[in-house]
Amino acid sequence: MSKLLYLIGVPLFTMFLLSADGRIADANDLSSEVQFGIQGHYRVGVWTGIRYSGSENIKTLETRDGDGAEVLYEQVGVLTDGDWAYAIPGSEAAPLILRNGEATIASGRFPTTGSPSRGAAMIPLDMNWIVVLGDPLGVDKVGANKLLNRDASIAVSQPTKSTELPDSMLGYEGVDMIMINAAGIELLQSLTKKQRVAIEQWITGGGHLFITLGESCQDLFKAAPWVQKLLGITEPKTTTIDPSAIETYTSTQSPLQNFTGLRLPRKRGTVLITGKTTRRVSLPVAAVYNLGFGRITAVAADLDDEMFTAWPERLDLMTQLTGDILLPEKKDIAITNRGTAYGDLAGQLRATLDQFEVKRQFGFSVVSIILMALIAMIGPLDYLLINRFLGRPLLGWLSFPIVAIALTLVLIYEARPNLNGSPSPSDQTTGITRCNRVEIIDIDAISGVGRGFQASCIYSHDAALLNIDINESPNFDKLADSIQQALLSPLGYPGKTYGGIQIAIEDTRLPPYAIKLQQSGIDNTNVPTGPLQNSILNAPLAARSSKSVQTLLRFTPKLTNYPSLQRRDGSELLKGELVNPLPVDLLDGMLIYRNWAYLLRTRFPAGGRIERIDSLRQKNFRWRLSRQTALESSRDTEEWDPSTVATPDRVAEMLMFHNAVGGSRYTGLRDDALSSLDLSHTLSDDRCILIGRLADELTTLKLSDGESKIENNGKSLTMIRLVLPVASEKDL
Repeated sequence: MSKLLYLIGVPLFTMFLLSADGRIADANDLSSEVQFGIQGHYRVGVWTGIRYSGSENIKTLETRDGDGAEVLYEQVGVLTDGDWAYAIPGSEAAPLILRNGEATIASGRFPTTGSPSRGAAMIPLDMNWIVVLGDPLGVDKVGANKLLNRDASIAVSQPTKSTELPDSMLGYEGVDMIMINAAGIELLQSLTKKQRVAIEQWITGGGHLFITLGESCQDLFKAAPWVQKLLGITEPKTTTIDPSAIETYTSTQSPLQNFTGLRLPRKRGTVLITGKTTRRVSLPVAAVYNLGFGRITAVAADLDDEMFTAWPERLDLMTQLTGDILLPEKKDIAITNRGTAYGDLAGQLRATLDQFEVKRQFGFSVVSIILMALIAMIGPLDYLLINRFLGRPLLGWLSFPIVAIALTLVLIYEARPNLNGSPSPSDQTTGITRCNRVEIIDIDAISGVGRGFQASCIYSHDAALLNIDINESPNFDKLADSIQQALLSPLGYPGKTYGGIQIAIEDTRLPPYAIKLQQSGIDNTNVPTGPLQNSILNAPLAARSSKSVQTLLRFTPKLTNYPSLQRRDGSELLKGELVNPLPVDLLDGMLIYRNWAYLLRTRFPAGGRIERIDSLRQKNFRWRLSRQTALESSRDTEEWDPSTVATPDRVAEMLMFHNAVGGSRYTGLRDDALSSLDLSHTLSDDRCILIGRLADELTTLKLSDGESKIENNGKSLTMIRLVLPVASEKDL
């Protein structure tokens, strides 16, 4: 009987202790509420907004990165009720703890993968995510089927209050498109200044805005004058538009009536639908305007009014105007004979950077032979030698440890670093550390916006705790007038995108590290201002391992004089003078306009001039990307190898112009994780891109172990793209 009571009592007592601990760790503030992302929607591996509502103060967010290590995100200042904090979840349902010093204020987990139409959920990369400020216009029903019990295939977040929207562009990092229409006027009017600036910076930084501007556009511009400013409209005027152009564009059998719409600008952007007013005056009905590195798709109609709501082709019209964003689903890319664990270009970039000459590599066949040799030596060979040949079985107690120790010594010797010559003084002092980097800097001379992306892979031969900071070079100081954002964060997570298998998100073997956000200034109300920066403190690296980090920059470029090129009438060719307005030399550069690439000389010096663009050699840009050559009766295209990890310059080219080369049809890989780097949509009639390689890095990673600086020797590649305006001869 006593044993039975013992068996029952111990589990009950243990469960009581665990439940008590859970209540304590759950929250010190029982009235607190935590909002994840936008209406509970978020993506793994990107900055995510977390809004806290409660009576306590918050200083730190604790979660796990993609490696399972504990990471503390120290926020700027002290967060109170209603403030937004930002962190990067490393996996689905990653744990989250809100702290004030050592005290736990609230805890929980990020939502799991589910149906975004049913509530809070993690949104996978192969599902498009749209934030709607107003009427969803039927987008929230795409792919849904009640009869088959199938949910919508597009994630739609439809906030009803301004408090549900982040106050930083970081909170929109995983969003594919924002929709604005007349039904969202009240919500737009209630946005704070920080929320408005966040949306503006997201658009100019590479976002996509879809906006309807019909009869209610005057009220919309009054509620959100920043939208009118983005479109470059000084005096908005409406007119009555004949619907025949939209009917022809969609091949509809359901006629529309005349409607009121805004007179969209026509001297810039790309006109998608050209219609006429009731007075037979031509005007754009739908157009795309490039703004910075993003774009705005505008329709001169209120698609949320009764006429368009009852029109069966409304969703078809929106789908044709926005490309593949509103398609029901993204088809999986075949992985037959691909031989890679990743399915995204981001995974190939990470694998390319994770190649270090100092690290000896062995194939799986070599490891298999070593294991089979060990089994043979401690098994059949040991038995035949000790028992049969020598006849002394007790020697087996001596032969087995000798074989194990000898093999261990051989493996330790073969695992030594592959150094050419003797170690450098830095390697002897701080250990062998290497850092490979790919850096892409973009500048839009038209909007005066600059951004930067750096992917770095850090390798340490011995276990280490590293402090990581961003260091700007003198050339970058010449290029940038001011910096608004310089953020470091972990890059990658296990899964189909980057490769790898997630065994457990909580890895207690690695010590925790911190990512400290900070702003240098304070305004009159004691609110932190100035550039948003951070540093990584005590990042753990196991022996013979690597860790990937990324850098996101946003800055205002310092360009005093940049060329304005001209387009010849009736062709895609340019004319005029080309000047390099950058303070750095361009190597292996070219000027890209539409589908033409003008090849520059090997070195285009800073301030250099080319009097006539038409004197440059011209190549088909898509052919150049795919290394396609024309033979006598056929074409020869270089097939893309997703498993190659020896050409970081080619991987960078694909990331920068993936859609231009044919997208997944050419590479066999998705481009979801780093799709914002693709500027294929920028190759329009009114702008061109000057691109080239730089001899030196513009930014570097400053590594230290807390006591001494570590030289991050390694390979690096720095690419720069400059977006320049193009005017037609008619406009001059």
